[in-house]
Amino acid sequence: MDRLGTGNPQLDSILDGGFPRGSINVVAGSPGSGKTILAQQLAFANARTDRPVLYLSTLSEPLAKLLGYLQQMAFADIELIGSGVIYDSLSEDLKDTPDRIPGRMLELIQQHRPGVIVIDSFKALADLMPDPQVARRGIFELASLLTAYDTTSFWVGEYCAGAEDGRLEFSIADGIVELSREQTGSRDERFLRIAKLRGSAFRGGSHAFDITGAGIRVYPRLLGPPGDRYELATERLQSGIQGLDEMIEAGWLRGTSTLVAGPSGAGKTMLGLHFLRQGVEDGEPGLLVNFQENHAQLRRVMRSLGWDPENIVRPGRLDVLYSSPIELKIDSIVEELFRRIEEHGVRRIVLDALADLERSAADSRRFRDYMYALTQHFAARGVTAMLALEASTQDRFTPGHEVAFMSDNIVLLSMELGTELRRTIRITKSRGSAHDGRGHVLQITGGGIVVE
Repeated sequence: MDRLGTGNPQLDSILDGGFPRGSINVVAGSPGSGKTILAQQLAFANARTDRPVLYLSTLSEPLAKLLGYLQQMAFADIELIGSGVIYDSLSEDLKDTPDRIPGRMLELIQQHRPGVIVIDSFKALADLMPDPQVARRGIFELASLLTAYDTTSFWVGEYCAGAEDGRLEFSIADGIVELSREQTGSRDERFLRIAKLRGSAFRGGSHAFDITGAGIRVYPRLLGPPGDRYELATERLQSGIQGLDEMIEAGWLRGTSTLVAGPSGAGKTMLGLHFLRQGVEDGEPGLLVNFQENHAQLRRVMRSLGWDPENIVRPGRLDVLYSSPIELKIDSIVEELFRRIEEHGVRRIVLDALADLERSAADSRRFRDYMYALTQHFAARGVTAMLALEASTQDRFTPGHEVAFMSDNIVLLSMELGTELRRTIRITKSRGSAHDGRGHVLQITGGGIVVE
């Protein structure tokens, strides 16, 4: 099936390659959800002078204002307006006799011979046909006309969730794209969902997206690696911590994920830094995904241990992906994480900390799904991971926390507050490895962590 691209490779992948050519598609969402920007980005991505894009406004927004805002977007090539992308308005026709819209559309199609037609807002057009019989006949005639002239059309409308019930345009449409805006804490998050796409194996579920100066940027929902036919390595890796590797045969198995749980100050971040530094010494590029210490704070910690951050922290050795927990979004972080793994050949990764990532997901099930897919991708790629989790000494780790069940190894750190602070470390789980389950004293010295 021939496909029409959207101008966004990630969205095209969700759509199984794009919208089928010759299809009728509804782009639905509440005001401000990003419908018009998506439609305009798609229009300029498919601009052609032989079969241009015909963009028709109705009564939702004046054409002059639409064009004014358009010029602020990086995807808009102003030179194409009037040749590759033709703007017109149906507002005058709607004011007089809305039922003659199909006739007016025929005139415009014969005049411009468009390959793509966008009607924004189609809901305003349909709402001006109060007689249900007239509306059904008009929408059906319009759909037949667009199909007969081999155009791919997009009907943009301010439809709220559940509005498709009883509306003819949703029944006729070959594809339905729903955009939504949800408030999470003090910020808004946007999601996109493909509710219908005939003849396509599209990726279901909600996909996050941002609106940027370059248009819409989509983050496809993370799925696990295809199938389970990958080889698990038997190679052992060193942690870089004196006394710890002896507690688990001869080190951590490559491709495994280790959950490091403990209270604040127990040594979770330090343990992860040792693991990554040992990787640098062994020629294994590492990645620290950090939501607590920024680059300046991280370098200060390294200098306090006698390490040289200028020699350690750089792509190809130890890369750092820092994001403030205030603006953290799980979808964008995961996409950037995989980009850096591919670009820098990352073999070791530390994620510090899971609690920040879980809060950014705003939904415990969504977080669980992401973490399961993430650990499976690590295993398939041979990337060895450490996942830091804030947990009280009494609870050992958050009760019912599914990440504990997904992890191959669990390391529990605890602190005993007496006349002197006493830190301990214990391995409670290690798949495929014999391990020492006893508690051992953990000391943080001027040179780093030592396990007695």
